[in-house]
Amino acid sequence: MNGLEPFGTLPDGREVSRATLRAGDGLSLELLDHGAIVRRLEAPAAGGRRNLVLGFETLDAYLLDRAYQGCIVGRCANRIGKAWFAIGGVGHHVTANEGLNCLHGGALGFGRRLWSWAELGETRAVLTYDSPDGEEGFPGRVRASAAFTLIASDTLEIAYEATTDQATPVNLSHHLYFNLSGDPSAPILDHRLQIAAPAITPVRHNLIPTGALMPVAGTPFDLNRPLQIGDVIMGDDPQLLIAGGFDHNWALDPEAETVLTLAGPDGMSLSITTDQPGVQIYSGQGLKPPFGAHAGIAIEPQGFPDAVNHPRFPPVVLRPGEVYRRRTLYRFAG
Repeated sequence: MNGLEPFGTLPDGREVSRATLRAGDGLSLELLDHGAIVRRLEAPAAGGRRNLVLGFETLDAYLLDRAYQGCIVGRCANRIGKAWFAIGGVGHHVTANEGLNCLHGGALGFGRRLWSWAELGETRAVLTYDSPDGEEGFPGRVRASAAFTLIASDTLEIAYEATTDQATPVNLSHHLYFNLSGDPSAPILDHRLQIAAPAITPVRHNLIPTGALMPVAGTPFDLNRPLQIGDVIMGDDPQLLIAGGFDHNWALDPEAETVLTLAGPDGMSLSITTDQPGVQIYSGQGLKPPFGAHAGIAIEPQGFPDAVNHPRFPPVVLRPGEVYRRRTLYRFAG
């Protein structure tokens, strides 16, 4: 396909390719077909252009990565407690890859699979993946697509679609780590974060939700007004101590148009609009070299973690005849 460049070779001999989308002098986006990875996301800034996401220089680094740098996460993003769930009274054991739990779809998930280029243009690309029945223990064949579109000069849209032939959890997101300074050696502790959300889903010691909704009022998780990240995550709130910072899902205000704003120290900002019910925020405390702790903040609009085991959470089970559709807009200014 025209516009593709080689990026490396997988251990099984398959070639990984990359493509770059450009919106004139505005945003540019570099994509890999391995894991539908967003490797670079550049925006104009004072003094030139600036890469706003963390990424690696080589394919080998992505193959060794365990922090989900820039990749799609699925078929079920986030955690599934004890790597088990039941649908229609039938239990399913899926791959446990974080202790006893399943994280981001299992050992490989969608983020370590080779996707296919279905469409590639100057400002839009579509990648697809056909997940077979039984992959990582999940029931049903799932056909998924991720469409990346640069809208105008300042906005990236990521839109997902999926269908299945058996009832199965589907919850897709991208695990983008943002650092709006453009310098990953400068931690994001000086960024200001605002989230339109009345509650979080509190977690137990293993980061699996309790099933409750905890109002954020009066807690460090009340980000309905912008707060500096470093001022919040270093506290002694029990939920912060469990995760060592943020690794939590905010239940978003469904009436809010802009659900999240992130502002860097020099005026660069990100505003997010999404139809997802939640957003997982991870403050990067566990990042490993070449990145240091808090080199980026992961912002993952998605369904609630472990929703397949909590009937009161928004449902994540997709059934035959239905089409999973979700979209998120990332708008940059600065």
